[in-house]
Amino acid sequence: MQNLQRDLSFSVDDSSGEVVVRVVDGESGKVVRQIPSEELLRLAERLDEMRSLLFEGKA
Repeated sequence: MQNLQRDLSFSVDDSSGEVVVRVVDGESGKVVRQIPSEELLRLAERLDEMRSLLFEGKA
């Protein structure tokens, strides 16, 4: 059985304000997993930009 060293890192994404959880390998410092993923954070940011553009002209 393998003994894995894992650390959790919590932060807030500056652009979206979402809480981001990272699982980090304790030995190498490499991010094993991130929730939500970078792709999902960027997608949410783009959708927010599109929504503001859509409703900007209707005010």
